[in-house]
Amino acid sequence: MEFDEYKKNLASLIEWNKQFDSKDRNEATTRFQLIDKLIFKCLDWKEENCIAEEAEDNQYTDYTFLNPNRIMIIEAKREGVYFELPLGLKRRTYKIDSLFEKDTKIREAIEQVLKYCNQRGVTIGSVTNGTQFIIFIASRNDGISPLDGKAIVYDSLDDIYENFLQFWQFMSVSGISDKKKKKELLGISVPLLPA
Repeated sequence: MEFDEYKKNLASLIEWNKQFDSKDRNEATTRFQLIDKLIFKCLDWKEENCIAEEAEDNQYTDYTFLNPNRIMIIEAKREGVYFELPLGLKRRTYKIDSLFEKDTKIREAIEQVLKYCNQRGVTIGSVTNGTQFIIFIASRNDGISPLDGKAIVYDSLDDIYENFLQFWQFMSVSGISDKKKKKELLGISVPLLPA
C-alpha cells in the first residue's frame, strides 16, 4: 500500500470510532478495536513482526515489534484511562519528567514500559490508550536516564491524522528502521545532506 492509503485507513478508523466511541472499553477491547487497527492498517506493520503478550519473568508486554530484532514495545491501557497532557500547547516534544507532574497514570505506564524495554534490550517504548500516544527512548547507552529524556506526544486520533507524516516517521516500521527520529529523541542533531 501507499502512504496515502494508510492515511485513508486512519481517517476511516477515526470516523468509525466517532460512531462507536465507548469510554467503557476494557484493555483487550481497546487493543482489538483501536490499537490493532492503527498499527496494522495505518502504520505498515505486519502481524508476523509483532509478538502480543510476550512473556519474560512473568512480565507480559502488550506489543513487542521486531525488524528483525526487537525494536519497540507498546503498552496498552484501556480507553477510559486518559493521560492528562498539556492542553493548548502546540509543542510535540516534552521532557518525560514534566509529564509526570499532574498525572500518576503516565508515570506508572512509562515506568512499566521502561522496565520491559530494559529487560529485553529494546530502545523505543510507547504507551497508549488507543487514542493518545506517548513515544520515547526507553533504553539508552549515552549516560542519560530515560526519565531525563524527551517524549513525543499525540493527544488524539485527530492529532495523529493532522500530523500523520510525523507519526508515521516515529511509529511505522520504515520510520523506526530509518533511525532519524530516534536520534531526534536522543537529542542528536541529524546533519542535512550537502547540496
